[in-house]
Amino acid sequence: MRVVLVNPPSPPEFRVSRGLMGGFGMAVNPGLLYPPIELAHVASLLEQRGHAVVIFDADARGLDADGAAAAILAERADFVCFDSSSTSLALDLALAARVRRESGKPVGILGSQVTFTTPEVFEGDAVDIVVRGEPEATVAELVDRLAAGESLEGVAGTSWRDSSGEIVHEPEREKIADLDSLPIPARHLLDNAAYHFPGLDGPVTTVKSSRGCPLNCSFCGYTLAQGLRFRFRSPEHVLRELEDLHKNHGIRHVVFRDPIFTTRKDRVHAICDGILERGLDLAWQCETAVKVLDPELLEKMAKAGCTHISLGVESGNDEIQRKHCGAKLLDHDQAQSVFDACRKYGIETRAFCMIGFPEETPAMVEETLDLVRRLDPDQVQFCAVTAYPGTPLHKMLAGERDLDYARMTGFRALEGNEFMTAAEIEDKIRQAYKSFYLRPHRLLRELRSPRRLASKVGRYFALFGKRGA
Repeated sequence: MRVVLVNPPSPPEFRVSRGLMGGFGMAVNPGLLYPPIELAHVASLLEQRGHAVVIFDADARGLDADGAAAAILAERADFVCFDSSSTSLALDLALAARVRRESGKPVGILGSQVTFTTPEVFEGDAVDIVVRGEPEATVAELVDRLAAGESLEGVAGTSWRDSSGEIVHEPEREKIADLDSLPIPARHLLDNAAYHFPGLDGPVTTVKSSRGCPLNCSFCGYTLAQGLRFRFRSPEHVLRELEDLHKNHGIRHVVFRDPIFTTRKDRVHAICDGILERGLDLAWQCETAVKVLDPELLEKMAKAGCTHISLGVESGNDEIQRKHCGAKLLDHDQAQSVFDACRKYGIETRAFCMIGFPEETPAMVEETLDLVRRLDPDQVQFCAVTAYPGTPLHKMLAGERDLDYARMTGFRALEGNEFMTAAEIEDKIRQAYKSFYLRPHRLLRELRSPRRLASKVGRYFALFGKRGA
């Protein structure tokens, strides 16, 4: 079959990166454009099975919905499958419905949002198939079935509309146990030069070297989508991908998109050793937790090209840490030692923080601000606590109420708690940025890098400017 995998256009108000938050997506800096690596993983397996595949990335092509629809239809695909996100879901489905109507071909959609809101997706007449959970094996099997003219009955991990219009929900598909069995992503189907990261010169790509996270944070889309069990690719398999992207595609900047990259320190040491032994000239970033880092590992990572680490701080309050954040940061002195070691070895840091937990008071917010000012990372990101569908937090907060998916940007508060309204939570986020970056010594540091400062200011006004100062 001829298959087109689609990363739809972002909403006009902001750019959405659909791979973030475990596939629920979130609004990002306009200067950030990650490749749709999930689609590249799907494409590689489809090609391995003999199908012809196109990855259509509307944001990389700079197309709006009209331009995207025309270009997708021009591909004359036998099957089109769309990626999705929470905040763009209505727009994603509208484009899918248009392509389905005008092409007369089956249309599918994948992603964490549609996995956990499948009945709602079928309320409209937008798609024939919803791919639930990890997409690679599911999409491969359903395309094989479509190519053979066979029924989709029994394709685990799918929900589909039969000839009578009834919706069939197949059983869940087991998560992929052996990630080394997957081929490396089909980057030859991407315009790799189109992808970029604020402050970096040259193309950027992402790598998923593991899946799953044992911390079980109440708000986490990654745990929900990938499971609590840590599944990892072997160092050799990861190094094969790094060699491919660097030597065959000329990409030097890499962002590892693992939820907790350093869960297995021995594996990270082996990956670093492999980078050094192969002489790969890479500058790379990762996300992880303070509790799974130490100075020895950080020194090795820095030698192997690690330039930046994003660390989940989330909250400075112990009660919230234990109830919502997997107790990932209870020892503030240990956290300080990790941030200090990063500075020592020349690794920049970003602290991820969240505001608006159910029990959070303004005083608890101040504990988070005190901690992050003490740690003094190179960058900080404050997000509104967001109850993505299916998460423990969603079950706790949603009740019988309908939450507005379009507001699930990561920076808008869906609702307040008993201590703060939604507007007050958003105001706390704005105040948090100002209190962190407008300290005199901090402002002087920022002024030394005007380009980066301009990027941060642009991101701030893109996310908050329309809602007032």
